[in-house]
Amino acid sequence: MARPRRRSKGQSLIEAMIGFMILIPIGLAAFNVVVLVSTSQTNEQWAEIAARAAATRRDQQSAYKAASDSLSDCELNKIIEDIQITDTKFDLTTGHVTVFTAMKVKLPVPIPGFSEVTCNASSIQPIVSIPAPR
Repeated sequence: MARPRRRSKGQSLIEAMIGFMILIPIGLAAFNVVVLVSTSQTNEQWAEIAARAAATRRDQQSAYKAASDSLSDCELNKIIEDIQITDTKFDLTTGHVTVFTAMKVKLPVPIPGFSEVTCNASSIQPIVSIPAPR
């Protein structure tokens, strides 16, 4: 007894459409994750550069200004909208300066209600400009 042969063209098309409806959003979300990881690493690098600049100063105000000035070299683009120093801790007792940065990142594939993210980073560097005791 021979079975009637089923047509699978329509079924394959429907399976492909449903598969793409699932795979495309997953791919776009993965692209957003890659962008967030990349910009987070960039933010950490800029925090370290700012902390190194602040570590060459002698007081809190000049350290904050040096850290802010070092961020002026940061190139902003469509994804990285802004980067700012949120806090600077200049502690002569421990001999360390800590710089905190915040970077506003616009997601390339916006998700409803979630199109912009703020990445925070911090970096600690030893103060290299401590005057010698007299």
